[in-house]
Amino acid sequence: MENTEQNETPKQDPKLTVGDEVKQFYKGDFKNIFTTVFTNPIQGIYELLEKPSEKAYKQSLILFASIFFLYLVGSYIIVGEARKYMEFSNFIKISIVPVIMMFVITCLSFVIKSLSGKPNFKNELLTGGICGIPLGLLIPIFLVIKIMASERDLMRLINNPMGAGVFATMIFFYLILMLINVFQQSLKSSGTKDAMAWYLSPAAILLAFYVTFKISKGLL
Repeated sequence: MENTEQNETPKQDPKLTVGDEVKQFYKGDFKNIFTTVFTNPIQGIYELLEKPSEKAYKQSLILFASIFFLYLVGSYIIVGEARKYMEFSNFIKISIVPVIMMFVITCLSFVIKSLSGKPNFKNELLTGGICGIPLGLLIPIFLVIKIMASERDLMRLINNPMGAGVFATMIFFYLILMLINVFQQSLKSSGTKDAMAWYLSPAAILLAFYVTFKISKGLL
């Protein structure tokens, strides 16, 4: 009599759907990444980027997609009654802008690291993905302002963020510093010298803003 246990083929785990992977990410990994950005912005981000997990590529894509949908829904709510005069394609274009910024940051990180080593572009997407977290904070900030301020003040802030008062300027200043820090830790995690990373990071983020502005100007 044959041993049925030996003939049994091992059961394979069912392949996760995209929805399942997104749920798993937000139930576990996202909390770790999010809290690291704010509670351990130096060593924590460095460790995330120095030894990215096997899921880093998928995590990056989820972050990119999440920022797109956050801006899509958020911008639709923020514009209020003005949405009657806008086409849905306009909201899609607005939502693409932060994704462009994240991708430009990814490319700049990849190019700089290519000068001294052999980076993996898929892993570099995590640098852009983490930068999406401070970019994503703009939406809840605008939503709070929408509740607390007048429609006119909100539109003035959207049109000229740096000229909307000391408090708003400080918020945007800190968001820019967060982007610079993520980029800096990314460079340092690949072995770039501290001094070089310190000088290159602000320049790269400013260049990313400039490139994004040029691309978005033609898009919008």
